[in-house]
Amino acid sequence: MPPRLWQRQPGESPADFTAFAAYLRLRGRRSHRATAELTGRSLGAIRRLSAKFNWPGRVAAFENRLADATQDALDHVICAAISTSKSDLEQFRIKEFLLAHQVIQASKRWLELASNPRRRQVSVAQICRLTELAFKLKCLATGMPFGDEPCRRKRPEDRPGYWTGPSVEEALRKMYGNNSPAAKSPEPLTCPPALLA
Repeated sequence: MPPRLWQRQPGESPADFTAFAAYLRLRGRRSHRATAELTGRSLGAIRRLSAKFNWPGRVAAFENRLADATQDALDHVICAAISTSKSDLEQFRIKEFLLAHQVIQASKRWLELASNPRRRQVSVAQICRLTELAFKLKCLATGMPFGDEPCRRKRPEDRPGYWTGPSVEEALRKMYGNNSPAAKSPEPLTCPPALLA
């Protein structure tokens, strides 16, 4: 398998690769002059190595690979967080469901106690409240509404008689085209006087 562009290339000596690595590690704008100062080699030698071994192309390949690796790591973190939150939600729903079952069992026992003629220690209101609580817990566990949600504010469009459709002229024009009576008459259509009275 051939080496990747940012790795040591065939025919590249260790000293030449060290010079490329110094060029690659430069922060900000890379320059041959800064690389020559870091490595102690002449500026002409650095320029020849850069041209011979395609340093700008190798740097671009390295930065693309680094960006891809960063994106892959970020995608992995996001997917792990999503799966963790989904599993946490699922565990929470299971706990709610089991709690609802426990409350239903307790309400059945209380109902049996209340229906026993010798023991009248539990009121019917307590049993109803416990049953209602079990119902709400089951609804929450299964993700279903249970009717206590706040009502949304009424919109004007919801009121009876609120008309959002086209006017009479527009409707006639859509149905019959421009040959409709409304298109021919210059005055707008009004209600007959008999309907106004």
